Amino acid sequence: MLLEIKDLAIPVWIYDIDNYCIQWANQPALALWESDSPEELYSRDFKLVTSKAVESRLLEYRRAFKEDNALFYENWHFVPKGISKFVFCQFSRYIFEDDGRIAMLVSGLPSSKLNHNMQLNLTAMLSDYSNEGKFISGNPPFLDAVGHKITHLKDLIVNPSALKTIYRSLSQSGRFEDDVLMSGSQGDRWYHSVVVKVHDDDEKEKILIHQYDIHRRKMNEVALSKEVLTDALTGLLNRRGLDKKLAELGHSKTPFILYYIDLDGFKTINDSFGHGIGDQVLQTVADRLLSCLPAHSSVCRFGGDEFVVIVQISHLETDKAELAGVLVKSLSDANYDDSRSMALSASIGLAQYPNDADKVSAVVSCADAAMYQAKQLGKRRWVSYEAGMEQITLRQSAIAQQLSYAQSNKELQLYYQPIWEISKNRQKKIISFEALLRWHSGDLGIIPAEEIMPVLEELGILIDVEQWVVEQALSDLLILREHIDSDITVAVNLSAIHLREATLPDFLLAVLAKKKLMPKDLMIELNERALVEEVNDDNSAIVHKLVEDGFNISIDDFGKGYSSLAYLHRIPAVVAKIDRSFVKQIECCSKTLTHIQGLIEAHGMRVLVLGVDTETQEESLLKFGIYLHQGHQVGCPQPLGYYIKNNFSPP
Repeated sequence: MLLEIKDLAIPVWIYDIDNYCIQWANQPALALWESDSPEELYSRDFKLVTSKAVESRLLEYRRAFKEDNALFYENWHFVPKGISKFVFCQFSRYIFEDDGRIAMLVSGLPSSKLNHNMQLNLTAMLSDYSNEGKFISGNPPFLDAVGHKITHLKDLIVNPSALKTIYRSLSQSGRFEDDVLMSGSQGDRWYHSVVVKVHDDDEKEKILIHQYDIHRRKMNEVALSKEVLTDALTGLLNRRGLDKKLAELGHSKTPFILYYIDLDGFKTINDSFGHGIGDQVLQTVADRLLSCLPAHSSVCRFGGDEFVVIVQISHLETDKAELAGVLVKSLSDANYDDSRSMALSASIGLAQYPNDADKVSAVVSCADAAMYQAKQLGKRRWVSYEAGMEQITLRQSAIAQQLSYAQSNKELQLYYQPIWEISKNRQKKIISFEALLRWHSGDLGIIPAEEIMPVLEELGILIDVEQWVVEQALSDLLILREHIDSDITVAVNLSAIHLREATLPDFLLAVLAKKKLMPKDLMIELNERALVEEVNDDNSAIVHKLVEDGFNISIDDFGKGYSSLAYLHRIPAVVAKIDRSFVKQIECCSKTLTHIQGLIEAHGMRVLVLGVDTETQEESLLKFGIYLHQGHQVGCPQPLGYYIKNNFSPP
């Protein structure tokens, strides 16, 4: 049998319950357990990391295997070499041929392949207690969910009458199973609980509790009992109302388009103006959606600032893409309040039933994945679903889960890409380095800033990380000057949210003073989102204060978006970095590039071109009279050590 399963793509292993060790494992199992060889894995003593609660559960398995060929399906938490992993496991009986002992055959599907709801609902939480109710031990999922302050069963069970019922059932049959309200680190939550009397190796009787988090399901049951279909704030459908509508459409096989809408910048409105104003904005959003949609459309407030729109194909009066554009434009209008300037836009994902998914429940996930793609592409846009986008969403989820620990674990690092000035006689000189954030994740690899920044904003730690970037970049600048040129500067990217901080200029000046540097040594790069959202005629005080203090401003990715010309005259920048899309097709874009160059220079700014990756591109730009270049032709992003080690010089 082992020969048959060794080549399976899923991890499979045999666990010796009596001796707390793995006796056999296939190659995927070795990877799961972070082992370099079968011999190393087989030599591990799992008793050292097995809690009493888990031990009791394993003995329970063995007893069940003795009685019949039982199967168990559970989500288990393993921590090989300190790496946390959730694995959905099948446990079955295995008999050793040499001595007839019963062991356990385990096959597992990593929880990264399960959706979040499945993980929550299936994770096995184990804890054991003396007959008197004194807490003995719990496995990691139990300790994470319930907390470390449990000393007795009465600390866990919220309702004293429920505890009495448990004891009564144990005395009568040795078993209890029901939904129980339990206290924990997140407050009181509902768990489906199986409570049994077990015996340890010394035949000492104790109580084992095996519980699953069903709080969400329980709360849904409460909501369903109230038969509430609408959102109290907006009057739109709520999630239950949406589910009911989807069920109706699925039952009738009615084709429809689903628009998943997420508001960009709504958190800032709540933070800046208060939740009262935020509620008014949400009501305005609801009104605008209803005014833009054809009759008989269904509109749902899906979450805090998330909305879902369903339009039946037969009711669609225009192309689905045209309607998406109308929705983006309507929701991205800044006129939400006559007395305040609000930067709000919408990112929208589209999915179609049954073209994109043959189950109506899956259409929401498809549209959600497309919406995340719209976010990644710069927000304020729509994206239609394509197969495979779910993987991007899963990756974003994984990034969000792990990124909050990246800074404390010192996994964040700065890479530096040189900016070259090339003279008419082809002499090259580095004048600056752009600091680019990278995250060296053990699980996900090297992740660039474009993926990191939106997640940092969602986590509420974007400003903290950007401040770290500034301090680290200035420290590294001192080192780069020692090895390359004493006159070089460093450029850092600052987000729109950071430009709202009135303390930003003082922070930058303080860091510079600590490093004995001047404002001119730091170039501040602002991308289109920051310029559109934060730098306008009414809201540019911080940018102008930075300029007054001596900082140089650079416009990043100029020409990438439609609004470039609108903000160019308002920005006291010294450099405009032309987006790489122009140089990629330089032959057909030469006239456009020349016009953009003239426009930038007319505003007193120097022109820098991004994405200069070939010698041909470099020569073409020099013919145009563009002498500031950044790209792979003149230097890829590299960590600080690269420039020190290689004594970097012009290519």
